Formats: sequence, structure tokens, C-alpha cells
Amino acid sequence: MSGLEIDFETRSDVDIRQVGGYLYFASPHTKALLASYKINGGPRRRWRYTEPCPADIREHIEKGGEIRAHNASFERGILQKVLAVRQGWPTPRNEQFRCTAATAAAMALPRDLAGLGDALGLKVKKDKAGDALIRFFSMPRKPRKDEPPGLYFNEPEDFPEKFDAFHDYCDSDMESEAEADTRMVPLSDRDQALYQLDQRINDRGIRIDVQSARAALRMAERAKVLLDKQMAKVTASEAYPKGYVTACSQVTKLVEWINGQGVPIPSAAKAEIEELLEADDLPSHVRKALELRQEAAKTSVSKLSAFLKRADPVDDRLRDAFLFRAAGTGRYSSVGAQLHNLPRPRKIYGDTHPDLKILFENIRLGDPEWLKFSYGDELGKPLHLISDSLRSFIWAAPGHELCVADYSGIEGAVAAWFADEQWKVDAMFDLIRDPSLPDLYRRAAAGIFNTDVDLLGKKDPRRQVGKVSELSLQYQGGVGAFRSMARNYSLKIEPVYDPVWAVASEERRAAAEKRYESCLKRGEAPTKQLSRKAWLAAELVKVGWRATHPAICNAWKLLEQGIRDAIENPGRQVTVLKCTYLVKMGFLWCRLPSGRCLAYGKPQLKQQSWVKRKDPATGEWGDAEILPTDQAERLERAGLAKIEGKAKPAATALGVDSVTRKLVRFALYGGLAFENIVQAIALDILDNGLTLAEENGYPPIGHVHDEIITEKLRGTSDLKFFEQLICRLPPEYKGLPLTASGFVAKRYKKD
Repeated sequence: MSGLEIDFETRSDVDIRQVGGYLYFASPHTKALLASYKINGGPRRRWRYTEPCPADIREHIEKGGEIRAHNASFERGILQKVLAVRQGWPTPRNEQFRCTAATAAAMALPRDLAGLGDALGLKVKKDKAGDALIRFFSMPRKPRKDEPPGLYFNEPEDFPEKFDAFHDYCDSDMESEAEADTRMVPLSDRDQALYQLDQRINDRGIRIDVQSARAALRMAERAKVLLDKQMAKVTASEAYPKGYVTACSQVTKLVEWINGQGVPIPSAAKAEIEELLEADDLPSHVRKALELRQEAAKTSVSKLSAFLKRADPVDDRLRDAFLFRAAGTGRYSSVGAQLHNLPRPRKIYGDTHPDLKILFENIRLGDPEWLKFSYGDELGKPLHLISDSLRSFIWAAPGHELCVADYSGIEGAVAAWFADEQWKVDAMFDLIRDPSLPDLYRRAAAGIFNTDVDLLGKKDPRRQVGKVSELSLQYQGGVGAFRSMARNYSLKIEPVYDPVWAVASEERRAAAEKRYESCLKRGEAPTKQLSRKAWLAAELVKVGWRATHPAICNAWKLLEQGIRDAIENPGRQVTVLKCTYLVKMGFLWCRLPSGRCLAYGKPQLKQQSWVKRKDPATGEWGDAEILPTDQAERLERAGLAKIEGKAKPAATALGVDSVTRKLVRFALYGGLAFENIVQAIALDILDNGLTLAEENGYPPIGHVHDEIITEKLRGTSDLKFFEQLICRLPPEYKGLPLTASGFVAKRYKKD
């Protein structure tokens, strides 16, 4: 492999996990201790901090040679901001860097070197013993008894043998990275250009309103004291005149008190509280206690602390906030301050649209009681209001403005276009031409409730059912998915039963009841989480939505069969709709219309059987269902089931678990394949928009899901031009109904 492969070990007084790379490199105490490297696949070489820049590294950088590293933004920071500035090394250009962690992520492999080594079966794997050496040399130590207070490190010259072991560890990492580099498919030129754009976006950073953030944190602490006083008052009694629960953080006592009021609650978990607050017959004092706990537990306020920890004290900008190719579909994520996970404002906040200039003047006062006086008891709840306005702690630099636009309903548009759901594509183009026409949520509701869309007004409660169904069902979701999304949008499902049951055919009703009984016998979670009526309502909504989306439902089947065909015939291209599957080099590849490929590791087919299970209580046989053949055979041997015949095999593959970050085997069913493709195409469109913005004088400083944030000199933004600009589609996405809407403002907000 050509290029400079390099790995540094460093030390600093700054914890990079807490403050991010930019502040780590800015610290005067950050120091490169050693490096291991090789050039153009040559012999391994070493460098230590007492030495000048090696001549071969200098020559390579000055000639513009490629620099390859794992998590290359770290090596880039050390070279550009530490060694070049303080020790006279040459300054490499951003364009010289190639990141093997990004390459791994693009292939759905673990980003971390240890996990990548295990996945690829590398000869030289990450030395896990190196963690102790990092703690020893890279982090400050405590002063010894004879030393005054101050900053101290274990100096390499005092521990030469350990330092040699530290360099051995660095050698091992570099060799692992170099070998991994030869085993992976490099990023395409297009993806490499997008990686460079991602690095520029991270370097620009996003400005934080530091003064308001500090005031908000002070206000939050004062608000919690007031909430504790209210909690004590609400739970007071003759036996406990000072309150049974004296602080909102006393969750065990709160649960005891609520149960003592005759209201059963197993815990004070967020979901339990939300579910209980939905009850109409909840005693007022119990409701108040739950609301107090709910407000006091607003963890989103802690994001302000993350903002402040990572904001540059020179210009208040938060940098290194985005991670390139973080998900299996290639989508970005946010690290550190988690800008992709900002809380959704309450409905009351969205309905009232408080003036942000006045709101932040009030926040800067730091007085929770003034906030409640100014905005009323409900909107003015301090911790809620801080959470509602969290986005707006992001603002433009002096003399600048934010120009922001969000792709409108992009996943729905991509899904309809990809699956050839033509009526929906046509409806979207009609809406683009005339926004006064009934929106897609009303159209979905009309199909579900078997009525004319013109009879559904904008405020018809059935529209909310249409919205939740659109957001939860297009990826083969069922009752559970509908329930989860309904909770997100405060939709009560049981009241949906009467109207949806009334319009359902006898055949649909019977099928829904039969399915409910089967799911109940199997102990499926939604049957425990929902009443019978609510479950049936959700099932009928699902069936109604699917009936009006035959092409999307068919796409699930076509993709599932295409994946099976590709696995059964390695090396043969299998085209399904607008993508192509191919098994090669141990991966199942899915080529998108853009040419970018999704990767699934070690694809396999798992044999399945049609099975009828015996009810142990009645001895009756249940309806036929599909189970893995090995499980079916075990049940049959135990007399608990009988195999009725073979079913189509299920595709499985390896991918990185979103929580554990480990490789796991998962079922690649049609709905998931469809979701992956839709979200990957949405990313291609976002990347296209970011590139167009960059090329046309709208420099991006961030992105949140399908939204692009740019920053320009005040008065120079043309919103209409920007919205149209980012919707200019490349030829491969011709015919996709795409629009964007946005705003120009000083502060970021939920539009």
C-alpha cells in the first residue's frame, strides 16, 4: 500500500474523551511522545520526541504524499496543530489524509482497531495490554509526597524499559492498521472527497452561546431546589409533615409513595411515568408528583455542560462534532455533544413560538421564577423550557447568520420513488406544485379509514394516525413499531379502535382477531403493553396502510428474494428495482443508484420450516408459523410442535451492533433491506446537498439528520436559492420528488 502509514502516542493534561480533539491539540501540555511508521510498504521505522522530524517523513509530506492512519483526524491534529506549530515539522494538507477507520465503517466493520482486527482476523492484532501503558505515560500522575502541587507526568527517561514497551505497543498498532488497510476496499474518490468535506465541517465548528449556557445551568440548579420543595409539599401528610419525598431524585421513596396512594407503578423510569400520566383518572396530587419528577429528570439540560466543555474559549465554537460513515448505511453521527440527538421541543413551545431574542435575555437572568412568571406555569417550566430551546444555544458568529434547510419528508419520498409507488410519487409532485393540497398524512389516513381525503381536514384527529403510520410502517413495522411511534407523538391508540373497526371489513376484523390471539399465546410484548382494543386498532391501521402501499410491500418481498438469490449464487449480480446485489470477497454488496455500495459481512442462509405449536394447556395445535429449522426440530422432538414443511430460508449477515459496537449476526429481512437502501439514498442526497452548498458559497458548519446548517455573512443568504440548490439531483435520482424548507436566523431552531 502506497503512502505514509503512521501512528502516534501522545500525552496531555486534557481528557480527549471529555473535550474533543480540538481542545486536546490546543493545550500547551499536549505532546507527541513517539511514532511508528512505514512509507510505501517499506520497513517499520520509529521516531521519539527527542528527535527532529525524520527526513523521509518530511520529504513525503512536502511532496504531497498520502498519509494513512486509523481515526486519521487524530494524526492530522498532531501533525498540523502540534508538531508543525511547535517543532517545525512540515504542515500536511487535509487532502493528504486517508482514514482506515472510515474505510472500515463504510464496509460495516467495527471502527475500533481491536474489533476490526478480530473481524478481519489480522495477523497482528491490537495489543490490549497497551491500555495500562497509555494510562502510565499519556495521562497526568498525582504529585509525589515530596512534590508541590502541579502538573506531573511519568517521564520516559525515568522508565526506559516501560517506554520501550510503549513503543512496541505503537509498533503493533501501526502494523495492525497497515495490514487492515490492505484487506479493505478503499473509499471511492467520491467518498474520499466527502470525507475531506466532513473534516472541513468539523474544523469550522459551530458557535455556542456560552454566556446563556452558563446562565441556564445556574438556573437549572436553582429550579431543582424549587422542584424539591414542591415535591416535599405534594407528598406531605400528618405522618410526614415535611414530605415523604423531599427531593425529586429520591426515586425509590417516590415509587413507595405513589403505590401508597393506590396507584400501582413498578418504577420511576421515564416510560413508566409517561404511561401513567396518560391516564385520565390519575389523582391530581399523584399527577403533580410525577410531573415534578419528570421535569427534574430532564437530562437533556446536561447537554449544555457538554457544549461548554467542548467550546473553544477563543471563539466559543464546538468542533469535531461529526463522525463520517458512522452507521452501516453510511450515515453520519454526532460525537461528544451529540448534536444529532437534541430533544424535540414540547408541543406548547412549537405552538407559541416564543421570541428567541427575548427568551434568551430571560435565560441570561438565571432566575427560574422569573421564567415562569414571564411564560406562565406550563410553558415557563424552567427545565422544560431550557430543553425546548436547546437548539437555539447554537448561534452564528458576530456579523453572520445561519442559513438552514431541511429536506422535507425525504425518507417517504425515497421509499415511494425506489419502490415505484407511483400514486405516492405523483401526489408528492402535486404537493410541490400546490402545497395547499391534502398532505400525505391526510392521504394515509384516508386510506386507513376508508374515506375521501377531502373529508379529512388539517386538524382532523385521524390525520395524526396517518402521520404515525407513515413514520412507523414503511419498513415492515407492525403493532410494536406503531405503538413506539405513537408514544413519540402522544397519540393514544385505544380511541382509534372505534373509527377504524367501524370501517374495517369482516374479513379484516376476523384476521386481526385471529392474529391477536396467536400473538397473545406467544407472549409477544405488544399484547402485554396494549389493551386488546388498542392492539386491534394498531393492527387494523397497519393492514390499512399496507393495502394502500402495495408497491412498497412488494419491494420488501423482492429485496428479500434478491438477497437469497445473490447468496445462493456468489459472483452473480442480482438486480432488484434500482439496486444490485452481489456476493464477493466474503461480503454481500448492495450497489445503490449512486454507485456507492452497502456491505454486509459473511452472508448466510438459515433454513426455516413451517411449524404448528401445541398449546400445553389445551393440547390444541396453533396456526402455522415460520421458525428456524433447528428450533422447530427441537420442539418437534419434545412433542411441542409439528413441522408442516419447508419455508424459504432467511438471510443473515454480520454487522456492527449500534449499542455494543461489536460484530453481531442479524436477520436481513425485506423491511430492513428496504430501510437500509432508503436511508442510504437519503444520505447520498444529503451528501450531494452538502457538496453543492460548499461549491456555491454556502459553507456547511453542521448537519442534523436530513438538515444542512450553513453560516454566511449577515444579509448575504438567499433562502429560496439555497433550498433549490440543495435539491438539484444527480441524474441517477431523476424523478425523485424532493423539496427543502428552511430559515435564515441568528439562532438555530426547530423550523
